[in-house]
Amino acid sequence: MTICKPSESPACCFSSQLPFDAQASGAAAVFCSDGRFAGQIDDFLQNGLGLHGYDRLVLAGGPACFAGHFAAYREEEGALSHLKFLARLHGLTRLILISHEDCGFYRDFLRVREMDLLDRMRLDLARATQRAIAAAPQLKVEAYLARLCDAGVWFEKVIA
Repeated sequence: MTICKPSESPACCFSSQLPFDAQASGAAAVFCSDGRFAGQIDDFLQNGLGLHGYDRLVLAGGPACFAGHFAAYREEEGALSHLKFLARLHGLTRLILISHEDCGFYRDFLRVREMDLLDRMRLDLARATQRAIAAAPQLKVEAYLARLCDAGVWFEKVIA
C-alpha cells in the first residue's frame, strides 16, 4: 500500500487525523440509512457493544430487507449477497441487526400502520436473523430495536 501525504496530492481537500487500523473486528452491523439515528447507532455499537472497526451494511430499512417481504425481494437479494461477501472476505463471526422507530421504509415502502409497527419490527428482526444465519451460518446474530424516548434513543435487545 502506498502512503502519501496530503501535500503530495493536489486533489486532497481533507485529511483525517484518525490513524488507519488494519485490524478487523470480525463483526458487521446492518442498520437503516436514516441519518437521524446515525450518531446514536455509532455510539451504541462503539460504546455500548465495544465494537471498533466493524463492517457496515447500511440501507433503507436496514434488516427489514432480510425479512422476506415480497415488496423488498430485490433489496433482499442484493443485501444478502453483500452480507455473504463481507462474511467471507472479512471472516465475520458476529452480526448486529438494528431497526428503529419511525422508519420510513416501514411506513412508506411496506405501508405498515403505526399501531402495528413495533410488533412488525420485532417479527422482522426474528425473520432477518434466520435469513442471515442461513446465508452465513458462522454468524452469531444479535438484534436490537432503537426506540425514541424524550430527546434520546435507547436500544432494546430483541434477539441475543
